Amino acid sequence: MKNLGKAFSFFFKDPSWVTKTLIAAGFMILSLVGLGIPVLAGYHVQIAQRVMRREEHPLPPWTDVGVQFIVGLKYCIIYLIYLLPILLLFIPVVGLVIAGAVVDDPGVLGAISTLYLFAVMFFVVLYSLALSVAAPIILYRFAKQERISDALDIGGVFRDFKRNWQNALVVALLSVGVHSFAFIGIFFFLIGVFLTIFYAYGVTAYLAGLLYLERPSPEATV
Repeated sequence: MKNLGKAFSFFFKDPSWVTKTLIAAGFMILSLVGLGIPVLAGYHVQIAQRVMRREEHPLPPWTDVGVQFIVGLKYCIIYLIYLLPILLLFIPVVGLVIAGAVVDDPGVLGAISTLYLFAVMFFVVLYSLALSVAAPIILYRFAKQERISDALDIGGVFRDFKRNWQNALVVALLSVGVHSFAFIGIFFFLIGVFLTIFYAYGVTAYLAGLLYLERPSPEATV
């Protein structure tokens, strides 16, 4: 896969990266009450879009927060839908806990609860791994035309992965690695956290855009 190094260096080559990061820090603070999350999500979708258009500086300006909010809100809805299977599986857990508190002999119920939790956690691990691999594809499919249906087209996501699975796995591994690196910011207090998290999501978005550019045509895989 070409130009992988640019995913890690583009951020600091932008002449206004410090200013853009400081503005992002403000939205991260707002994210503590949920208000900044759609804006930041939309901003990172725009990074992917600018990479897909091969723009010189992929970090977007903060000149149209309203658009970023709308785009990001749509992207957040996509991810909530993808997380629904996990959320639904945890609903019976609440019922089992309540039932265990009121029955006279919780032994059998406790065994059932343990088995169910084990099965749920096994599914969550596998599903999370699959979602991590699919995440860059989901991002660029949405970024292309900003249609929720494109990102939720599981068949389309699978076909894109099948045509380009080597690069998709590389991007997924790098994305997990850079997000793990983001926790280093904790040691540099508040500003360090903002910088490393913003940087990590920027790299992930860049990699998604790069994966889009590297995808083979459907005809080439027939």
